[in-house]
Amino acid sequence: MSYLEGEDRDQELLLPERLDGYIAEDNAVRFIDLFVDKLDLKECGFESIRQDTRGRPGYAPSDLLKLYLYGYSNRMRSSRQLERACQINMEVIWLMRRLKPDHKTIAEFRRKHPAAFKKMFRQFVLLCRKLNLVAGELVAIDGTQLKAVNNPSKNLSRTRLQRQMKEADKQIEAYLQQLDDEDAREKGGRKLNRVKLRQKLDRLETELESMKELDAAMEQADVKQISHTDPDSRSMAKNPRIAVGYNAQASADEKHGLIVAEDLTNDVQDYDQLAPMARQSKENLGDPEGLDVTADKGYDKARQMKEVEAMGCRCHIPGRRNSRKGGRLYTKDAFRYLKTKDAYRCPAGKLLHCRYQSEVGGKTIYTYHNPEACKGCRLFSRCTTKERGRSITRGEDEAVVETVRQRMRKEPEKYKRRGATIEKVFGTIKWAMGAENLLMKGLENAKGEWSLLCVCYNLKRLINLIGVKELMQTLSSLILVLEKRQSAQMPRMRIAELTQKLNFTCIENTDARPANRAVA
Repeated sequence: MSYLEGEDRDQELLLPERLDGYIAEDNAVRFIDLFVDKLDLKECGFESIRQDTRGRPGYAPSDLLKLYLYGYSNRMRSSRQLERACQINMEVIWLMRRLKPDHKTIAEFRRKHPAAFKKMFRQFVLLCRKLNLVAGELVAIDGTQLKAVNNPSKNLSRTRLQRQMKEADKQIEAYLQQLDDEDAREKGGRKLNRVKLRQKLDRLETELESMKELDAAMEQADVKQISHTDPDSRSMAKNPRIAVGYNAQASADEKHGLIVAEDLTNDVQDYDQLAPMARQSKENLGDPEGLDVTADKGYDKARQMKEVEAMGCRCHIPGRRNSRKGGRLYTKDAFRYLKTKDAYRCPAGKLLHCRYQSEVGGKTIYTYHNPEACKGCRLFSRCTTKERGRSITRGEDEAVVETVRQRMRKEPEKYKRRGATIEKVFGTIKWAMGAENLLMKGLENAKGEWSLLCVCYNLKRLINLIGVKELMQTLSSLILVLEKRQSAQMPRMRIAELTQKLNFTCIENTDARPANRAVA
């Protein structure tokens, strides 16, 4: 039986083979190469690592950027993995034109350009706008927690630190008591025991002094946590699987699930992220009118929703429900606010008027109460357990919350589309791209790495939507510029002509592809 036989390794070739022949025409690496060549790297902020002109020249920023875009798209994020890929991976060898930078050079490029990665992300969103791949009608905002380069044992909160200080005080008292007991005894070996006890006592006193200094420094800096390996990372109390990490935010356009805004913070909660993400989405999408913004109940904060509504956007956010004693008592939703009377109507039909106001956290809180109506009320046992009766509080931004709740009841389908738009983004980045944790230390560096991950997600999504060949034809005709350089932008009519000429059936016939399909 005969088999296919390979070439003889000792066979000499008259002419070397073309390296380009090893890469197919529809390989994604060709689009990465063309995209980076079209970028204005200087405007983005990419600079050569080696500024000195003496000696051996350094590597071009474009080559190292191509390497990172390929690596992060294919589960290779370590600088040593990328160094190895330059030697054995044929796609990387083609992309780098046989260049073989060492891992220190590769890592230094990523560490030096966190802000440039964010500007590159905006250029990619601009490309998606030119290709009419984002609609600017509805965006879904959500966050996920990514593990930082910091062991949980290296993270201290003030509560944990004070607890350790109390335990150290108890141990010191115990050792002092043992020293007193040794002084009272007249047995052999007493001197040796005193030496060991004194050593332990000195060590504990030194540790206690260090903890006191650290506690004073945290109080002076007004911080509740401190991490030794990555000072900017925070403990994610509600996610023990992540332990210590960052809160990564993303905003995806509904049309094709592309990321249009991104950010990363060390805030454990999402309450203060709605307005910044909505503002960035609106700017990157070209300031569309009537943009619908959806998010889960983790973003339910009146002040943030008021700011988003003031931008001209429409919020679709569910409220956080208060169980009120396990559901046995009426919640605030059972009380209807009457604007004309400035009063709440309770489930029994009585009116609760405003009794007093107070300042809490820099905002005004109004309290509505009617103790006379509560006395003898037939629904008293189902409304409250307090003898003075039920009271309702109303914040100064409560009107915006009521508008959002009313909109949620009238248009529930828009919030239902949130999960299919944004959840697949985090699933793809974490599992398909293998980025469940961050490799960079410090908030600014971690932000740059998250921007790079979002660019790679959009890149993979774009290739799945259009295809490499069609993308390269279009990209060859477009001039990619930053938004602030309006003079260099191509007229919109010309963009529309190019898009129509290429006849992207996969863009126009969106029913052919499931909207919630994750990028492979």
